[in-house]
Amino acid sequence: MEEYLKQVKKLMQSFKEAEVLYISRGLNKKADSLSKLASVKVETFGQPSITEVALTNVEVQEERCMTPILLYLREGVVPEKKQEARRLKIKALKYEIIEGALYRRSYLGPSLKCVDLTEAEYIIREIHEGIIGMHMGVRWWLLEP
Repeated sequence: MEEYLKQVKKLMQSFKEAEVLYISRGLNKKADSLSKLASVKVETFGQPSITEVALTNVEVQEERCMTPILLYLREGVVPEKKQEARRLKIKALKYEIIEGALYRRSYLGPSLKCVDLTEAEYIIREIHEGIIGMHMGVRWWLLEP
């Protein structure tokens, strides 16, 4: 829709005077009803009328400390130095990939999901400010006002 808006703005410059008004649905009920009653010929286009290609910014994930382990577990990629490769293989034994995400195996509990910095910040923010942010704990009744 942004591309169509750009085209409309470009075409409006060729007029001496033009005005675009936004009319909410609540104020446009008569026109809406009339449009539903009228028989309208519907024409479909095989390709868009705008040929410009919209570009989107793509964020490239920076290499994290877990990237070598992920590459090793997914693709078998190891560092060129033998000592580093050996260290990586030993370290990777503690990790597993579950549904595309990296988890660290735990001895007594569930596997622990490895997250990057932005995910960790989101998790901490949710814990402190989210739905469980005001959770007082099990001994809140011991506090006297």
